[in-house]
Amino acid sequence: MRLVDKIQTQLVDTQSVLFAFDLSAQRAALDLAREAVRELQQLHPERRTSNVYGEWLSPKNAHELSPKLQPLCQLVTTLCGQIWHDVFGQGGEHAADEFYVWQSWAVDYGQGGYAESHNHFPAFFAAVVYLEADATSAPIVFGHNAARPSLPNTLYIFPGALQHAVPHNTGRRVVVAMNILKKNPA
Repeated sequence: MRLVDKIQTQLVDTQSVLFAFDLSAQRAALDLAREAVRELQQLHPERRTSNVYGEWLSPKNAHELSPKLQPLCQLVTTLCGQIWHDVFGQGGEHAADEFYVWQSWAVDYGQGGYAESHNHFPAFFAAVVYLEADATSAPIVFGHNAARPSLPNTLYIFPGALQHAVPHNTGRRVVVAMNILKKNPA
């Protein structure tokens, strides 16, 4: 039995939190991730369709296809645990163990590539790591107008339900994105 004929959606502007990290000191994990992306491009060159329109998009299980992404995934889940503990006061000393990468994918946006407005629900956290970016790379835009720059070696972690988009790109922009789930959502 249907309770309503149509579910109405409404976007509302709310203040949300965004966590930004400079990963430049994590050179080994970043270099391995760059190698993984190059290898994935060779092994999976086919065009994929999604809300992302770029030069190349990997399968959504990139972290399972390339072990070289595991150090970056571990770094991201560890930081999610630290956020959970330090910012939200949850999780205790083993907070990092509460999170895992559910999906991950790499994108080479190329010239003119973009991402339509979307979110990563039901992911608890979403993450994007900029492996390559330059001064003309498109920013990531949260909500309607909260743009954050694409900077090399930068990681943004944000709530999975946070709406975001990428305008048309004009520079070099290669990212690894992740959907992070909490092992025990209660």
